[in-house]
This record gives sequence, C-alpha cells and structure tokens, in this order.
Amino acid sequence: MKGRIALASLAILALCLSLVLAALAQEPPKITPGYATEGRPGFVDTYDSETLPWQRLSIPGMPAGMQARVLSRDEKRGAVSLVTYLPIGWKHEARGYHQADEEIFLLEGDLTIGDQKLTKYSYTFIPAGMAHGPVSTRQGAVMVHWFNRTPDFVASEKDKQGARAYAAVRDWNFYTKPWDTATFPVYRKGPPIPGAHLKLLRHDRDTGEMTWINSNLNSTRPGNLWEVHPTFEEYFLLERSGEMAVGECLPGGPVTKRYGSRGYWWRPAGVGHLGPQYQALGYGISLVRTGGPLWADYFTDCSYKQKVDLSGTTR
Repeated sequence: MKGRIALASLAILALCLSLVLAALAQEPPKITPGYATEGRPGFVDTYDSETLPWQRLSIPGMPAGMQARVLSRDEKRGAVSLVTYLPIGWKHEARGYHQADEEIFLLEGDLTIGDQKLTKYSYTFIPAGMAHGPVSTRQGAVMVHWFNRTPDFVASEKDKQGARAYAAVRDWNFYTKPWDTATFPVYRKGPPIPGAHLKLLRHDRDTGEMTWINSNLNSTRPGNLWEVHPTFEEYFLLERSGEMAVGECLPGGPVTKRYGSRGYWWRPAGVGHLGPQYQALGYGISLVRTGGPLWADYFTDCSYKQKVDLSGTTR
C-alpha cells in the first residue's frame, strides 16, 4: 500500500512539475539588445526576389565567379541576406573559416562542403570560426545565404579558438525531415496557431536564434489581430501557388504588403503585422528566421495600447 501511495505521489509531483514547466515556457523570453533588435534601416521587402539584379559577390579570400541578389543588408555590422549563385564547376579548394556565422539553404543545384553534400532544399549552419571546406559545385548552385557580419574567409586547417563548432547544423534536407509542429518551441501564450505545419532547422542554444520552415493552405488568421515579435523576423517564400497579403504597422500607419513566389521581407523587432489585411491564398512554403527566440504578442491595432491574449480578454 505504501509503495502505491509513493508511486501516486511521484506521479502527481511529475504532473505538477510538467505544468509548471509548461507555464514557464509560455513566458516571453528576455531579449538582449543588439543583433536581435537592430539591423536593417527599417522594413525591407520585395514582391519577387527573382526580379532583383545579379551583382558580383566578392568575399576576401574566396575565388571569383560568385554572384548574388542582395535581399537586405545591415550597414552597421555588415550582416547580409543574399540569394547567391555559384556557376557550374565553381570550386574553393582551401579549408578555412568565416568570422561570421554562415547559413545556407540550397534552392537549386548541388553544393559540397567537405564531406557534406547538399541538394535541393538542404540546409547547413556553419558557426563563425569553424573550419570547413573545400567547397565545390558540379551543376552550379543557387542558395539563400546569410552572414551575421561582414563576410570574409581565413584559410586554416583548424577552428578558430572559441569557435562554437557544437552549434553547427548539417545534413538537413526538407524532403527527409518530418513536420515537427508538436515539438516546435513554444512561441506564444496558449495553443499553437491552428493548421500550422512547421519544420525546425535551427534553434541556437546560446543566442536563441531560430530558422524554420512553415507551410499553409489558404491561410487566414482569426480576430484580425496584430502580431508583434521582440526580435527581427525574416521571410523568404520558397513556393506559393497564390498571392500573399500581410498587414504591417509601419511608421506612416498600417499598410498592406503583397508577395508572390520567392517574395521576401525583413521586419524589425516590435513591428506589428498580419492584421485584417492578412491572407495567404493557395499553398505555400516559407523559410523563416529570427534574431533570437521566437515570441509573439497580440494587439487590437497599431497603437499597441490594447494587448490581447488567446482567450480573447484584453488588458
């Protein structure tokens, strides 16, 4: 009898602990001012990134031949978001590291980084100071490409001292990874958004930075609420069968932004979005990044005076 009571007590204790942890998980994260809250000079967007001009991409220490479409740039830190093109047969024979974090999401072609082989919709994250390479492509490559400071290359067989090699992500491919919505980190109070399908690519244990893919079909949001994040949020639309409309609380007032397939935006921290204008017709897959832990608060309008929880009460 005593044994059963003890087991029951342990079960109750475990349940209470899980409820406490769940409650704690639904509290907003603390965001350190800096990279997560600063960046581009305001809201940046393009209806279709494939209309942007190709420019020569020159990175000190790396071979010529690269081209890029510049999606957005942080003039202060040198951080940049690109669509990068490598021509057929392009090679970089040296091993070495960047002094910036590098993220790659391959859109087309192939890319080999050391013993890692990327194909369509493959992803890798290479922390600053982590030695890698050689890098090559047989068929050419087009990728969404990010650096969190001015890109460079330092030839080295070894990692730079203090490099966060443990934070690297490799061998991730969209077609081999299941939707993991149930285990996606908690990002708001209350239940997840109904109908959301999510695949987490990266959740940095040191900075909280996140990269993920979401999917929707004829998506709308109930309540016409405005969603606000404490960090920047960056979207690249991988596939869309219909146009997407998003409300944005910009300095001049609320506006509607529209996007087609391969649309892009970079939204500063604290800017309300979605609103009654939001509509995503048809099927879509989006690649999303934040500069820290994802969190969402909700407001009735762009004045941000009336905050709303998911049960519908205001304060």
